[in-house]
This record gives sequence, structure tokens and C-alpha cells, in this order.
Amino acid sequence: MKKYVNLLGAVLSLLITYHIPLMAQKASLTKSSVVKEDSVLMLSGETKHGKITGVGTDVVLFVHSGEKLEYSLKRADIHKIVFASGRTEIVTAPAVAKSPADTYPPMEHNLIAVLPFKYRSVGEPLEQINATKEKLQDDTYSYLSKRNGMYKFQDPQTTNALLIRKGIDENTIRAYTFDELCKILGTEYIVQGGLSRSSKENVSSAETKTVNKDDDRLRQNKAASTVVEKTYQNEVSVLIYNRQNDKVFDNHRTAILSQEDSYKDALFYMLKRCPIYNK
Repeated sequence: MKKYVNLLGAVLSLLITYHIPLMAQKASLTKSSVVKEDSVLMLSGETKHGKITGVGTDVVLFVHSGEKLEYSLKRADIHKIVFASGRTEIVTAPAVAKSPADTYPPMEHNLIAVLPFKYRSVGEPLEQINATKEKLQDDTYSYLSKRNGMYKFQDPQTTNALLIRKGIDENTIRAYTFDELCKILGTEYIVQGGLSRSSKENVSSAETKTVNKDDDRLRQNKAASTVVEKTYQNEVSVLIYNRQNDKVFDNHRTAILSQEDSYKDALFYMLKRCPIYNK
């Protein structure tokens, strides 16, 4: 019995001694039989497997797996190459699509945009205030654009649409410099204006007397009337900046007359004497 036990132990020892190296050799052969390839990732999303045979200035020479024919791949179409060694080379970075918020119109020489005016008044409803701002902008554009010359003026609807696309309103516009606004609007100059208006009511009363003769009698009639007259004080400002963020014009003027629309006299007086007025 002892003899058989010793024999069995010898057999097991022999199997262990030869089986482990054979398994290692088999794994090594299996591992060495896997051929590593180069991988080319195209900008289109396609991945090509094979072997890089050459790299030029504009092209990469490539042979597909299982083929012998050599192809020329344009470097401009290749995103990156992963070599068989494991090294990765970025050839062309994918283009990042620009959102509408990142695009700007081309800057046009001597093109001028008139921003919505600032308007300050007491006691007026918001709807009327907004309408007055637009009217001030339109009045300025109409007065400056009616004369032909070296300066051109952007239509206020275009100006306002470009501002809205960027989320710019009367509050957020303070976060932008004038050179940035010129870039957003594609203009060389920016006109910014303001109107500060105050008003008061003047009340006057009058009494009239009439005498009528009726049946040899004199009859006296009295009539009273009240007149309310509203007067305005309009203070107008005009500022002009260029695309270098330089202030090229700054003027303020109070209208002489006291009518509601007398601001036009002060506004047009300054515009006629500003550097962007077509003489």
C-alpha cells in the first residue's frame, strides 16, 4: 500500500512540473498570435483599423487590415490616431459648433447704430414711457439718416433685434462696454441719448359778465371759466462712442420752449453739430 502511495505522489509531482510551463507557453503563444493594429478615428465618426505606413504634411498613408493596397487619408479628415504601441496623436480637433449667441455680424465701416434712449419722467405709465423711448430713437435715426453722406445709419428695428438676441435690455446693457456693443451690432459708432422731463400744471380762472336789456330792465349774467395749461421742461443728452470705446461727442441741452415735443428742438440742434452728421 505504501508503495502505491509513493508512486501516486511521484506522478502528481511530474504532472505539476510539466503542466504549468506548458500552460504558460500556450498563453504566451496565444498572446503573441494577436496582431496589434493602428486605429484611425475620422472626424466623421468612422474608425479605421490597419497599419500606418507613412505620415506626410497633408496625408497619412494607411493599409486596411487584411489588405495590401495603400490609401492616402487627408489629415484634415482625421481626428486622432491610436498607434499599436498605445501612443495617441491628435491630428485635427473637432470643430466646435458656434451657437447663435457667439456669432456677430461683420463690422461695416462708418455704420452707426442709435440705441434706445433713456427716458426719465414722473407720473407717466410704463406703456407711455416705453413708447417715448422708441419715439426718441426713431426721431434720432430719421433726422440723421435723411441726409446722404459718408455715414450710414442702422435701422432701429435691426438694432433692437440684435440686442434682443443677446438678451440685452435697458438694465443689462450697463454690463457692456461700447466697443462690445459695436461688435454685437456690427457698427463703427454708437449713439446713446437720454431725455429727462418734468411737467407742471398752471391753472387760470376767468369771469365774464354780460348785460342784457329786457323789457326796459337790465339783466346782468356772470360766467366763470377755468383753464389748465400743462408745461414741460425737456433736458436732452446725446453721447457718441466709437468701436475703440472712445467718447467722441458729449452734449446736453434744455429745450427753450415748454411744449411736450419741444425736446426735438434741443435734440436736432445737437445732432446737427455732432461729428457724424452728414453735412
